[in-house]
Amino acid sequence: METSMITPTTTGAIQGGTAKKELDKNSFMMLLVAQIQHQDPTQAQDTNQMMQQMTSMSSLEQMQNMNTSLQGLQIQNQGLFQAQSSNLVGKRIRVTSSGFDLKDGKSAMGLDLASEAQVMLTIKDASGKVVASIDKGTLKAGSNLVDWNGRDSQGNLLADGAYSVEISAKDTTGAAVEAKPLVYVTVDSVIFANGTVFIQAGGRRFTLADVNEISA
Repeated sequence: METSMITPTTTGAIQGGTAKKELDKNSFMMLLVAQIQHQDPTQAQDTNQMMQQMTSMSSLEQMQNMNTSLQGLQIQNQGLFQAQSSNLVGKRIRVTSSGFDLKDGKSAMGLDLASEAQVMLTIKDASGKVVASIDKGTLKAGSNLVDWNGRDSQGNLLADGAYSVEISAKDTTGAAVEAKPLVYVTVDSVIFANGTVFIQAGGRRFTLADVNEISA
């Protein structure tokens, strides 16, 4: 009985022949007024329950407004962050990457060691074929610059192009030491995709999490 009496009133929440999908504060108040108007006089609604409903609606509205404000701030902050990230173009950065380039028999790469270690480098070409193995001896903990003359294990000069390195690092007891490959590249462009910032450098794409150092 009560539902059928409220139903005609709720039709006022229908706009352009299409019912609203969400119950906003106006619709809520219309339903509340209709409920009061058509309630059984002998069984009046508990005023405490009515106040709880109104308080719940007020809290929900505040949360919705806060969510809208936070979304606006997020969009604004994202725009500022993108503008700041664009300043990386042309900067030289150090990133965590096993890939590096060989040019004119020279390469620029590095590695970061958790502790002092005996280091062996395994160089591979773009197809994944091992072309050289280099014993770098003992290297200190932290960042280290390493070089490769672009020659294979037989001493032949290899063609310029993309190569990768695998690092084997061990301490004096033979236990493995954590080692991260590093490469120095110049930022060509900054790409924004799906809310993520990507850096295009040296023909590769990196995230900001890959960047360890930025220099002029």
